[in-house]
Amino acid sequence: MFGTVVRSVCLLLGLQLGASLAWAQNPDRPLRIEVGDAVVTGFSGTAVPEAKRTGRADKSAIDLTFIDPDAPAARVVSLARPGFVADGRLFPARKTFDVFARDVGQVFGVALDDQTPPNIYLSATSAFGLHLVARDRDGSPERRKVGGPGVGWAKGQFGGDLQGDPGSIYKVDAVTGAISVFAKVMLDGVPNPGPALGNLAYDSAHKQLFASDLHTGMIHRFSVIDGGEMGAPYDHGVTGRAAVQLTPAPFDPAMRPNIASVKFDSGNPATWGYAPPERQVWALAVHGGRLFYSARNGSNIEGPQILSVALLPDGAPAGDVRVEVEAPAQPGPYPVSDIAFSQTGAMLLAQRATIVASYDYSAFVAPGQPRVLRYWPKESNDPPSPGLWKPAPEEYPVGFAGEARNSAGGVALGYGYDPNGALNPSNCDGSILISGDKLRLNGALRERLAPGGPLAVDGLQVGPFDAVKRPDAALPWTSYFVDFDDKFVEPTATGRVGGVRTFVAPCARQSAAAPSLVGANNQTGAPGDPQYVNGPQTGGGGGVDPPPPPPASACARLRS
Repeated sequence: MFGTVVRSVCLLLGLQLGASLAWAQNPDRPLRIEVGDAVVTGFSGTAVPEAKRTGRADKSAIDLTFIDPDAPAARVVSLARPGFVADGRLFPARKTFDVFARDVGQVFGVALDDQTPPNIYLSATSAFGLHLVARDRDGSPERRKVGGPGVGWAKGQFGGDLQGDPGSIYKVDAVTGAISVFAKVMLDGVPNPGPALGNLAYDSAHKQLFASDLHTGMIHRFSVIDGGEMGAPYDHGVTGRAAVQLTPAPFDPAMRPNIASVKFDSGNPATWGYAPPERQVWALAVHGGRLFYSARNGSNIEGPQILSVALLPDGAPAGDVRVEVEAPAQPGPYPVSDIAFSQTGAMLLAQRATIVASYDYSAFVAPGQPRVLRYWPKESNDPPSPGLWKPAPEEYPVGFAGEARNSAGGVALGYGYDPNGALNPSNCDGSILISGDKLRLNGALRERLAPGGPLAVDGLQVGPFDAVKRPDAALPWTSYFVDFDDKFVEPTATGRVGGVRTFVAPCARQSAAAPSLVGANNQTGAPGDPQYVNGPQTGGGGGVDPPPPPPASACARLRS
């Protein structure tokens, strides 16, 4: 088995075109990330087939269409000054820095550390498909639908130019913009075989980065100082489930996929080696001295669970595990791929529709109604119910299509905007940023929406934090919409946007929109206590002629 792994890795590297580098730099512009900016991940798109090869009678155009390695897989988006009050229009926000697929491949998870400005961390993903290639008779790469001898990952699938693999976490240096492999997620020295990683979360108290592995179901943690793994991974399937009186579900190494086998089907995610629902962990967040995570993802019958585990003084997950909420199984048991917390104590969950694959790159998720939900801590006068959270979540409208449930699985909090359409850094939790598909696409509202720009917007919805669904606010008319790649094509394509994080600075406490468990000094109780809450942590925007950032000595705090 290990020999097969080594051969597959060597084959992968041989098929990736271009020189391998220890690091890479953006050739177009230096890294610029300012207070209020967002970092967004998404599919890098495809390259136009070579004209000299499109005449082949045995190949269609899509057979000769590959991932575009020279397009961005992550972008820094400047959101500071739209110049108009949010009314459902497209906001053509500037993209101030791009991370290209040739360096990092396709990525979903994103985290920012607490440097000023912050370093950016990105995690390899299979959320935008797993695309295979081999060599044809003249030595050129050709696409393959199934695995087999001589098959490897397409260029731009994983970060081949930096010798990355499906378990790679990449770092973008905040000062130089240099991109490097920060760490590789492995279990007992064996690399991830293809399902890649879920999401990332930065823990400022212990200077560590958490990463979820979609193949093993483990949660790993790495030192941001040197990228070294900090102890054994946390095993929800065994430790977590046993702690909450569920039957343990150990990792089964026999379920490892192999792209050298014809059983590996790029059009069938069931062959890609995802952890079973009992073990599948995706979303991560550090809050109140605890690591929160989503589990039971991938189930066809049950909704995901959100659990948390206390962190010991050295940052290791302890044995104190509890179920926080049971995410709704209707309208579909979609994975929870992201978690965020407001400074007023609200927990936000972003769902992503079920992963699918299509040979023509048209759909990476199945049709569905993935939502973004908001949970509040229970108050003393609430009716009795299990857990620490109000059992009924609020829901945000996401996009205009269908039932306004078009989440792509990323959520973060950011500053609000003033009446002139400029970022207001004193309004810490003023905005919620949600990644989504076809956010302005609604045939019935075409005449009203069309003056505000293109309808096929895959990217960000930036709206008020309190604009949850109510009878008078069923659609996100008070939001800005930002496209990821500014192409506005393929209105039937789905699942092309991923995660989002924002760079924000500490600011004064605001009156809570709902009762807060945070004390006057922003911390009460002790780590692991449900009333212990880390200080203000929000998410944001920033960019065109942004407001002055706080002094560098005010260490920026990021939402995880």
